[in-house]
Amino acid sequence: MKKWLILTITICALIVLASCGTPPPSSSPTTTPEETASPPTEEEPASTPEQTLVPPASELKVHFIDVGQGDSILVDLKNTEILIDGGGKSPGVVAYLDNYVDGALEVVVATHPHADHIGGLIAVLSAFDVEEIWHNGDSTTSQTYSEFMSAVQAEGAVVNIGKQGDKINVEELSFTVLNPAALDGTTNNNSIVLSLNYGTVDFLFTGDAEREAEAAMLVSGVVPVPDIEILKVGHHGSRTASSQDFLAAASPEVAIYMVGEGNKYGHPHEETIVALTDIGAEIYGTDVHGTIVVTTDGEVYSLKTEK
Repeated sequence: MKKWLILTITICALIVLASCGTPPPSSSPTTTPEETASPPTEEEPASTPEQTLVPPASELKVHFIDVGQGDSILVDLKNTEILIDGGGKSPGVVAYLDNYVDGALEVVVATHPHADHIGGLIAVLSAFDVEEIWHNGDSTTSQTYSEFMSAVQAEGAVVNIGKQGDKINVEELSFTVLNPAALDGTTNNNSIVLSLNYGTVDFLFTGDAEREAEAAMLVSGVVPVPDIEILKVGHHGSRTASSQDFLAAASPEVAIYMVGEGNKYGHPHEETIVALTDIGAEIYGTDVHGTIVVTTDGEVYSLKTEK
């Protein structure tokens, strides 16, 4: 009887000791707070999502040049310059570029062959060496277009026809072509549309693309319309562009339209200004503010206006 009692007491004691020596998992985390807070060793540096968001080292300037009723945009990063359109034949764009272009223009983009976009490029091609020229392959019967194409052929630059999905890579900059997928629309809707990402600051340059092109870009499975900070408003702020769906997808913080003061078209149209206001965009126009320069380090941006 005593042997069984002693055996029973011994088994109970062992059970108690075992439970004391191994606490339940809920009361003993596998690592201490100090261990989780310890920095990684030099041999195995931590990889964090923030590493992919480090802003570029250089400052980018985008000049929305006041050329009256037309478009001309200079993208300037250190010694690299890209010109998107050149306004009409006498916009003074060459004199403006003289202050910023270091050597050759790396790229000139003609978004579409209307005179208020390519006219000024004739003088630009004469005044500057140009390494690459991009256009959409569309044509018109105008004298301005004929002179522009003669200047392109005489330049000796690499000539590319831009289409949806193409990349224009220049040094540290990379532009994506969102439009056109094909030349099956109007001259405006065949405009080359470009997006540019610089760090976390995104730009969208829309040429004269109108609602039909906007709708096509929204349903394209090739290149999605990006969420951006800076929008160059399509077709000079005309009511034929800037649809509600397109603006909702792009969601710009700043919208810049490019028009001549008192122009005969009535640009920008009230409907466009209302649509931009409704999405909360800050609105700037070359008719009111003159040339507008956006400066960014890839993380934050600022605007400077001429007027």
